[in-house]
Amino acid sequence: MKKTLVCIGVCAVLSACGGSSGGSGSTGNSTSNGSSGGNGSSQSGGGSQAAQAQPLAAQQTYIGTVSFGDTISVQIDAPAKGQITTTFINSQFGLAGKLVGNYTLTNGNYVVTSFAASGTVPAALAAGANAVGMQFAVTADSGNHGVLSGQLSNVPNVAAGSGSQTLSGQIAASNNGVTTVAGLAGTYSFIKLSGDYTAAGVPVGSQDADTGQMQINADGTFRACPSAAYSANCMDDSDASIADTGSITVDPDQATYPGAFDMTLNGKSFGRLFASTSGGNLTLMLDQAGTNSEGTFRTGSWVFQTAQALASGTYDGTWLCSEPNTSDNNQLLGNIVTNRVTIAGTTLTPSGQYASPFTLNFNATFNAASSSSTPTLTNGVNGLMAGLLRTTSNGSTVQSAMMFLPVSSTNLYYLDEVNGNGFFVEGLCVRQ
Repeated sequence: MKKTLVCIGVCAVLSACGGSSGGSGSTGNSTSNGSSGGNGSSQSGGGSQAAQAQPLAAQQTYIGTVSFGDTISVQIDAPAKGQITTTFINSQFGLAGKLVGNYTLTNGNYVVTSFAASGTVPAALAAGANAVGMQFAVTADSGNHGVLSGQLSNVPNVAAGSGSQTLSGQIAASNNGVTTVAGLAGTYSFIKLSGDYTAAGVPVGSQDADTGQMQINADGTFRACPSAAYSANCMDDSDASIADTGSITVDPDQATYPGAFDMTLNGKSFGRLFASTSGGNLTLMLDQAGTNSEGTFRTGSWVFQTAQALASGTYDGTWLCSEPNTSDNNQLLGNIVTNRVTIAGTTLTPSGQYASPFTLNFNATFNAASSSSTPTLTNGVNGLMAGLLRTTSNGSTVQSAMMFLPVSSTNLYYLDEVNGNGFFVEGLCVRQ
């Protein structure tokens, strides 16, 4: 039985998806159906310090990722006041060109409807534009350095053919950034989700879902620690012989991807990275893309936030949590489902008759690789929250797990294994 906002059996993460960035099998042969300058265009490491990124200038245009694994931009009040222009810049699903919609703004929440194609777009996207939905909010500091967080739904999957499938996902985008890889240096907490798709953009079941920490050095080298706090000798959580290391360089196509950096992981091209300095912390958004040896491609996104200790009480209140809807057999239906939850201290209470309140552990996550039956809590991972939820289904009690990454006082990204069988979606909770 499907339960919104329930992540059932974290032990399934590893058996289903390998649970690690190193296990994706990416070859670096990025498939790019959008504009030029694909994810495989990173520079060699020797030029990283001399190159300069050219981030946006903290205005009304945002560039970043959507969690099904594409790079998009969002322009507020463009081409006219009251309108939103969404541009698909780089896509594994055949998406390209611009959609323009009308928005309403209530308590900081933008709701965009009546999308229509602007200029040249694929026929399937133009035909399905009116059904596309979009909601988002912007968290910005006094300098207007902002992060745009929201969701996009009912987007035609052009690669899969008209009418056969639609896409939905969470948006993370920036209107600013840093100019050098040294500006990215620091320790981050992260949440990530990617999956394998056929050439027609249809998911084939293999996923990579995890949380943890990563440190980026001033020269752009980094080490990721899935399911764990950062340490200089951490290894992959599913294969202790693998160290998840790589490097970051400035993307050479700053005209197409302003402020972007290219990431290489374990010697292979991995994705395109954007940054925001809003509120004195760094939020990073990664569009992951690559082709697997089996001939399918892997696409998805990561969200990183400057690692810092979280305190109970900071997130007290009511939250509206949204995620892509799925069928019971893990088919993405293209729309968004929501659930209202409350947080009070270390207690999270979901709505609905089947779920009970549970303890929310601050500065903790789950080690998905550690057990075949009961998720094992890993403490001391600043910047993450995790908890076990018990639900009742057909008279049986099911133990579930959820993992959250706050990126501001009003936005929490999370992972959810919706059907309890190893298939995950990424969600976003917004404080009400």
